[in-house]
Amino acid sequence: MYRDEGSSVKGRPFLNNNKGRILTKNIFTNKVYIYTFLMSILVVLVHSVNFASDNSTLLLMLQSSDLTGTDLGGMTGIPAHIENFFSNALGQAAVPGFFMMSGYLFYKTLKELRGIGGKWKSRFWSLLVPYGAWNIIYYIIYVLLGRARISIEELNSAVTYYRYNPLFWYLYQLILLTVLAPVFYILLRKRITALASLLLYLFFLLRGWDLPLINEDAIIYYFAGGFLARFGNSSFEKIKGGKAGGVFLIVLAFMTQIFTTVGMQNFVIAPVDVQKMEPVYFWYFGGQASVMLGELITKLPKDVLILILSPGGQIVVWALRRLFICFGIWYLIPSKLPVAGNIIKNSFFLYAVHYPIARGGISVLEYMNVGYHGAGEQAVRLMAYFATPVISVAFAYGLKLMLKKYIPFLWKLLSGGR
Repeated sequence: MYRDEGSSVKGRPFLNNNKGRILTKNIFTNKVYIYTFLMSILVVLVHSVNFASDNSTLLLMLQSSDLTGTDLGGMTGIPAHIENFFSNALGQAAVPGFFMMSGYLFYKTLKELRGIGGKWKSRFWSLLVPYGAWNIIYYIIYVLLGRARISIEELNSAVTYYRYNPLFWYLYQLILLTVLAPVFYILLRKRITALASLLLYLFFLLRGWDLPLINEDAIIYYFAGGFLARFGNSSFEKIKGGKAGGVFLIVLAFMTQIFTTVGMQNFVIAPVDVQKMEPVYFWYFGGQASVMLGELITKLPKDVLILILSPGGQIVVWALRRLFICFGIWYLIPSKLPVAGNIIKNSFFLYAVHYPIARGGISVLEYMNVGYHGAGEQAVRLMAYFATPVISVAFAYGLKLMLKKYIPFLWKLLSGGR
């Protein structure tokens, strides 16, 4: 998903004594490639869950099983919890990570207002062109399958509003955020203005502010990236250290789950009987720390509790949790890594093509009548879950090579010049 701008990495990166390590000036670029690749893998895992119809349903099943003692058999066993960990606990930070990194890279080299024109020109080719091209392709596929009719209205809905390519809601949001660049640039010129505007925005969200078109939380991730680019780049790009901070952020995200609707319901408003929970699940939900935090939160004024549980309050809670995770993952990635190969640099294409593969794998399991309850069947489903990213990466890279060789013009359209 990353487009390199102003970097010295062009073609083969500079190497240090032939040891496969990047020189200092190229470490950041390489780390961004690896980070976005990992985020793309998490996106694939989000859509590959096969112990339920989707990751949201899986989460609800596990919450019902773990917090109330409801027995749902193998559908909520250890393999299902493993899927949930990658698709929900970690996976939900993947797209926020893309937004954060996009905001960072946009404002990292933006020194003046008039420089936005050049950025817009670059993003026209890297965002708008592939957005339209992929949406048209998916529309044609739906027409050929007899699931869409041919009309100007349908074509406009497909191209403009990603009707037949729902994954591109992310690109749609990123395009809108890019259009707002002059506003963000003005707000990010000074640290105090940036902080004040962010706090004011969070306040309006808590008061139930509903923005047209743009996802309210997407602004938080994107603006956080821009803020770091302007005022925290030395910390964000430092070569050594940061792992302790990464661990802290991941733990912080883990503990703040008590402020989610489920956490508040089960540890604050109507505390569950923790004796009914399996020990591993008890600790997964925060263990004794969540019990203690729940008791402290109950002492807060009622209006505060209502505010936390409000739609706006939950947007802020989830946005902060996801930011903690995506920043935590960034700081946990070692800076000195082997040079990212072309497969790793293919993150955007992987994002664009993985969904049919992920859902197709689930259909194959159902066609083979693979159940949920036996240990062998659960193992097959879990292996299929982790095999999907491998298959998706291989397919995306193979398709990339074919297009570059035989239809290079189409490749440029679909990849946005990445």
